[in-house]
Formats: sequence, C-alpha cells, structure tokens
Amino acid sequence: MRQKKDKYQIEYAEKLISWFKNAPLYNTETHKIYSKKSDKCEEVYEKVPAPCPTFVRFADEINVAVHSLEIWKEKYPEFAEAYLKAQLYQEEWLMNAAGLGFYNSSMSISALKANHGWVEKSDNKNRLNDELKQVLVRFVNNEDIRQEKQRKIKDNQGESNEEDNGAHTGDFCTIDDTKIPN
Repeated sequence: MRQKKDKYQIEYAEKLISWFKNAPLYNTETHKIYSKKSDKCEEVYEKVPAPCPTFVRFADEINVAVHSLEIWKEKYPEFAEAYLKAQLYQEEWLMNAAGLGFYNSSMSISALKANHGWVEKSDNKNRLNDELKQVLVRFVNNEDIRQEKQRKIKDNQGESNEEDNGAHTGDFCTIDDTKIPN
C-alpha cells in the first residue's frame, strides 16, 4: 500500500491563524433599484452574512483533506498552537456574528456549545450543593514547594496546603480558593 506524501508546509500555521482572524463577518452586495420618485436606477448596498470560517473551508483553501489538519495538529507543535488560536478566533467570530444579528443567536449558541465547550450556567454538572464553586489551581514545581515550605517555617504559619498530585507529572499541585477574583 502506497503512503500519501505529507503536504504540510510551515507557513500553514500562519495561514490558519490569518484565515480565522481576518474572516469577515459580512460581505457587501450592491443592487440596482429603480426609483419612481427620481425616475432613475440607484445603487443600494446591502450587508449579507459571510460564511462562518471553518476548518473544512480552510482545508479546501489550501487543497488538502480536513483530516490532514488533525494529523498536522498532532505532528507539528506550531500547527497545534495555530489550531488552538484559530478555534478561539472562530469562537469570537460566532459571538460577534450573532451579536450583530448576521446569524441566528440560537444556532450560534448551539455551535458554541458543540464546538467550543460552552455550557449553560444552570447545567447540573456545574453545581455543587446548589452552589457554583470556583477553585484556582496553580501548578508548581518541586523547587517552588521547597521555597514555600522554607518561607512557612520562617513565618511559623503551620502546615502547608500542598497535596501530592504527582501521579503523572512528579510535581505537586496547590489549591488556593482565597485568591479568586470576583
């Protein structure tokens, strides 16, 4: 079985960001309309919704299969970063297009939920004892923990709140919900 050649080019990462970042919200169309009052044809400009920037459209633009983008995302770190930025620009585009009335807000909300992880605040999975709780998680390395322990010993502040979360990283995770901004 013959293997397909990887068509990836390093400039695709930059092109991907640009494709989503610079996607227009609308296009302007001109129409000629006859005015009985002036007995002349007048040009009328109309804003029409532009197509939503999608990864399918980008793949078509650079003439590759959309599956190639998924492969490149896994294979090339610069493309993975560009892909993430493109998703954020697409999320912003959907919010703006709906907010300006170019797209149905219900459809845009559904797209944001399906593709960008949006959830309703009333979703039960986000509730803990009928109250939403925020927790700020800060990952630190072993050196940071050592310095923090030394500082606490000097300050005589008692036990630390570190918890071993190193099953996968070998580092610790501290949780401090007192520093969450309002």
